[in-house]
Formats: sequence, structure tokens, C-alpha cells
Amino acid sequence: MSLHNPVQADNAVIDKSTGLQFGLQMVVGTRHYAQVGAIAEEAGFTSLHVPDHLVYPDRIPADYPYSDDGVLRLDGVELLSNDLACYDPFVQLGFLAACTQSVRLITAVCIAPLYHPLALARSLATVDRMSSGRIELGLGVGWLGAEFDAVGAEFHNRGRRTDSIINILRRLWTEEIIEYQDQHYRFGPIRFNPKPFNRAAIPVHVGGSSRAALKRAGRLGDGWIEIGSRSLEEFNEMLSIVNQARADAGRADLPFAITTTAVRYDTVDDYRRLADLGVSRVVALPAIGAGRPRDPAAFRDWALRFRDDVMTKV
Repeated sequence: MSLHNPVQADNAVIDKSTGLQFGLQMVVGTRHYAQVGAIAEEAGFTSLHVPDHLVYPDRIPADYPYSDDGVLRLDGVELLSNDLACYDPFVQLGFLAACTQSVRLITAVCIAPLYHPLALARSLATVDRMSSGRIELGLGVGWLGAEFDAVGAEFHNRGRRTDSIINILRRLWTEEIIEYQDQHYRFGPIRFNPKPFNRAAIPVHVGGSSRAALKRAGRLGDGWIEIGSRSLEEFNEMLSIVNQARADAGRADLPFAITTTAVRYDTVDDYRRLADLGVSRVVALPAIGAGRPRDPAAFRDWALRFRDDVMTKV
């Protein structure tokens, strides 16, 4: 494969028998986004993923749901207090849209109940139009109560508000005149523009590992973004809950994407087992800590190794 001409997603290095694709979590410095985005696309990654936090408190509580002890870590360092930058995910994806041609652009994950659905719908539709329909919304309900407190948003009803937000987004993207009212949001009648590219609703993938999140993914999502499983067995147990919720909602026959990360999987056989379970996409995370590639040259070396060692062999 040439590494000088961007590869279209349909021609990416994937096993057509499984359909397994590989995304990239953007963990390099933002000053390298343009080069790294292009390198990832050329190497055969089919999606780029960016995180979302609005603000951290001065002291981060040990409430992080995806570690055994509740402590949030970056590069193995405990983050009890921090100076982490919280970049706007939609600005990041808009920039990456201009630097790439075919990769999907995905929030992983957007904390939906921190946004009013009208503002969220506009940001997503804007990037979608500017990228010719490449954005996908990965969303979650959030875990950091202090983040909600900082903007005066209710924390304990965030799951119910997220259900409303998903419904509202789809209506805004597909209907000409929208009027909405429930216990959380009220507006209209309004006309919402811009509509997404080709006037199709933007895919909504629900992230999370709690039972409520898993059921929400199956009941309302176009896909599920797995977060927090510690083994294939635990992953499969979560997936069973998602699939049961899909069946209960009468949505088992609709297209559904399953995304997981490569953090806990080390061998080609691991990835093959994920494909056998129905996983659509694995999001690769370059080595963390001292081994993380921190410039485009180091990232290119890592991306080519990952392509040759994993992507071409799954």
C-alpha cells in the first residue's frame, strides 16, 4: 500500500470476511493533528476518535468508573489534581475533516447532557456538512458530577435527559418543522438547519458499561461503544445485555455497529475473537507512557507496525 496517497475507507486494510475495521484515538499533541490524521488515513485506519470533557475540578474525586480503584490515570499517573486541556471535540473534528478525505470522525465520547440538544445538533450537523457526511456521534452520560455542577446542569437525571437528547437530535436532523416538549426540554415549532449531509440522520453510538448505558445502546443507539470491560468474557456479557435490549425494543434487525478499544487485546487471535462476537471497529491507542509516539515520525513508525502486525492479519 502506498503511504503517499490517501486510501478510501472502502479500500482500507480490513478483512472483508469479518468487516473488522480499525480506528485511532487521537492522543498526540494537537499541533500534530494534521500530519497524524493524514498518516492514519494512509495507513488504513478508517476512523479518528476524540474525547470530550468540558472542565475538571481542581481535585478529581476517585469516582472514575473504568478503573478498579476509581482513580483516573493518564500515562499511568494518578490525576487527583490536574491541568489537562479540555479541547472542543467539534472544533477538533472540523479541523481533522479538512486534513483528511475518507476517515469517519467520531466523538468518543461526547458528554451529551452537558449540551442543549439544539446546540449539539448544530455543531454535529456543521461538521457533517463540512466533512461530506463523515461525522458520527459517540455519546455518554458522563461520570464527573463536579463537571455538571460547574455549568449548573443536573447530574442525577442525566440518563433520562440523554434519552430525550437522542430523540430530539434525530428529529432536528430529519424533520422540517419540529416542536418538542417533555419534562427536560421545550421548544418550537422551529425549522432547524443545516440538515446533515444527504439529509440522513447522523449515526448515534451510545458508550458505557453500566446496565443503564448498555440498555440505552440497544434501545436507542445505532451502535454501542464499549468502555471498561476487562476481558472478552466480560465484554460478551455486556454485549448480551445490549442485544437483549435491541430485541426488546424491536430493533434487532436494524444495522448496529459495535466499537471497542484495543487496550486489553494483544494478539491477532484476540482481534479475531472480537470479530467473531460481531465487533465492527477496534479503536487503537498508541502505547501510553514513555513509549507513546509524540511526533509524526514516531507515529508513522507505530502506525505502520500496527498495520503490518495486526490489521493485515486479522
